Amino acid sequence: MKPLVSIIIPAYNASKTINKCVDSALKQTIKEVEVIVINDKSKDDTLDKLKEYGNKIVLINNAKNLGPSESRNKGIEKAKGKYIFFLDSDDYIADNTCELMSSKMTDEVDLVVCSRFDVTSKGKKAVINENTDTDAKAFTKTSNYAATKLYKKSIIDKHHIKFPKQYSYAEDFYFQIKYRFYANKMIILREPLYYYLKDSEGSITNSYNKNLFDIIKVLQDIIDFFKKNNVFEKYEDELVELCAGFYVRRIREFKNYNDKEFQRRFVKEFLEFFANNFTHYKHQINGFKTKYYRFYRSSYPMMLIYIELQQLRRKK
Repeated sequence: MKPLVSIIIPAYNASKTINKCVDSALKQTIKEVEVIVINDKSKDDTLDKLKEYGNKIVLINNAKNLGPSESRNKGIEKAKGKYIFFLDSDDYIADNTCELMSSKMTDEVDLVVCSRFDVTSKGKKAVINENTDTDAKAFTKTSNYAATKLYKKSIIDKHHIKFPKQYSYAEDFYFQIKYRFYANKMIILREPLYYYLKDSEGSITNSYNKNLFDIIKVLQDIIDFFKKNNVFEKYEDELVELCAGFYVRRIREFKNYNDKEFQRRFVKEFLEFFANNFTHYKHQINGFKTKYYRFYRSSYPMMLIYIELQQLRRKK
């Protein structure tokens, strides 16, 4: 029986969470589901736990550590399903995820997006997407994660859409924004079907290292992609909002770290990126989705003062 949905799970040192993750994929309420797990040269007993599933899963064992992007790409190549769903190894999904999301797919609908639960040690919180947009190119109306979305493999294959192996951050954004460029209609579900372990040690978004600068490179690649396709001006407002989102969220996280040289460089390079690509970026950055008017966001000196103040407040 050819699978309807291929669930792709890259796993690296995921021993603590891999069973719950894989079990949730195997417990789907429709049978036409294949579960592809890519063990990315884990150093713990992740591989041993995966081998216990036998032929219940499709197991790919990387000879060397390739990272989540290349692992997902391997999963896409192996997938036989009509639709693709990405699941991170520290997360899990509701039993009816594949059934409900695939039921919304039609010839016209190319993307289905579900809401999610943010799971922490204190419990879970539903994050409901209230947007009713049906245009897949309404880029700011969903999260930038590759997860929580059901894709058509035919579109991925036709346009050779892959995760960029050269980047360690924002690779999800790179993939799904290019997919949505070629997609038409989307359906957004209010049902939270994806359980995202927000404070997991293995969560990519819970980490911080020098590869954070990949975000700027990814965003530049996306802008160049839109320019190449002669639609940059059409989507400029949405693109600057998306870029501002990455910038502001990373700045908020800086209060947790003390690498001043890194912070100065990050702010400087991001503001240069905005100035080089967007004519009217200051107003949008300063007023980006906040109840306060953050005039400092487009000012290098004021941004550094803000970061310093945030760190001082945290120490109190």
